[in-house]
Amino acid sequence: MQSLLSDSSNILDPDPSLSPEDSQRLQNRIEELLVLGAQKRVQPGDAIGLPQSYFDAFNELAVRHYRQKNYDSAVKLYTRLVQLKPYELRYYKGLGACYLGMERYDSAIKAYACGQYFGAMDAELHYYLGLAYYFNKEVEPAFEWIRFARVLDEQDAGSDKTIAAFATQLLTRMQALVSPEQAAKMDLKP
Repeated sequence: MQSLLSDSSNILDPDPSLSPEDSQRLQNRIEELLVLGAQKRVQPGDAIGLPQSYFDAFNELAVRHYRQKNYDSAVKLYTRLVQLKPYELRYYKGLGACYLGMERYDSAIKAYACGQYFGAMDAELHYYLGLAYYFNKEVEPAFEWIRFARVLDEQDAGSDKTIAAFATQLLTRMQALVSPEQAAKMDLKP
């Protein structure tokens, strides 16, 4: 849990308008909410007393900014959402997508890695984590995460297997870039 808490603070852009004391208070509250959310002791919105409609509207606005390629604004909105509800996987996915769009691959990796804590079996999250590593020219971990995403998607009975198909295409292209031992793993079925 401690590594998650330290990672979560690294994905958030600092807010220059906060005093150091307020920033520390906010960080402490984020850590508290992470623990409560991970323990499933809170329901959506309960942790800070805001209705779910507030978060939905904020998320819609972030998505709108993302689609308009206004990534800076979307990052600020997703960052605030992660601060308010750090146990909500879709906010980490949105934050990671914004960082990918901004070509800030290290930040995307951190966002997706933090999201893993809440979406350990989410094929889409792992696929995009692998993609972030790939764009960051870290081929070995990219290969492993994309392969893991493919396995998860193939095992998911409710999936349309889109992630698995994309992952297979990318893995095929990446095979020549990884070690022979790692490339041989691509053919292992779940």
